[in-house]
Amino acid sequence: MSGGFIKAFGGKVGIRFACAMLLAGVTGGQGDAAPARPSFLPASYYGMADADRDDGLLREVALGMQNEERESLGLEPLAWDSALAADAARYAREMARTNLFRHSARTSRSVPSGENLWMGSRGLYDYDVMVGSFLDEKRYFRRGGKLPDISTTGRWADVGHYSQIIWRSTRKVGCALAEGQSYDYLVCRYYPAGNMFGMGPLDRDPGEPAQFAGGER
Repeated sequence: MSGGFIKAFGGKVGIRFACAMLLAGVTGGQGDAAPARPSFLPASYYGMADADRDDGLLREVALGMQNEERESLGLEPLAWDSALAADAARYAREMARTNLFRHSARTSRSVPSGENLWMGSRGLYDYDVMVGSFLDEKRYFRRGGKLPDISTTGRWADVGHYSQIIWRSTRKVGCALAEGQSYDYLVCRYYPAGNMFGMGPLDRDPGEPAQFAGGER
């Protein structure tokens, strides 16, 4: 899919310049530059402490929250993949450098994979808020539907992050965050990719087991 939408987390920050955006999909798409803001405003400006930043913590939170949801549905847990994480880091740094929030071209991914993206004001959001924004889409998920008819809103993109996370045949994930001048950019890559049209996230794959991406578990 292309484009995205602004999703403000009112419980986290109530200032007009604090914002977060999401993009879900598996194909490359065009996007707009990040919303303009006058300059970087530190967390203290909002009366907040800086959010924790640590690669190990990101791995712990991303795996823990997504696998907790998969476990609730009787699905196998995702394994962390260093190749996916490295590829995600490269693209996160590119978005931070260019200030363009959009999906990468599928052909540019060194590992064929699905992609979930998040962008938010720099230093304000904890990892659990970022991943939680993906999981919050569960409220609109139509269980038993086939893509694109998997959302009660009528727009599959409204649940696209969530459906990728719970896609039954997906086995590995790698995420990375990069800091831009004013925004943080989170990229999560999934292998094998989900969100395949004509299929449902919980469908069993009748084919042979997938060959997984390389990297550490």
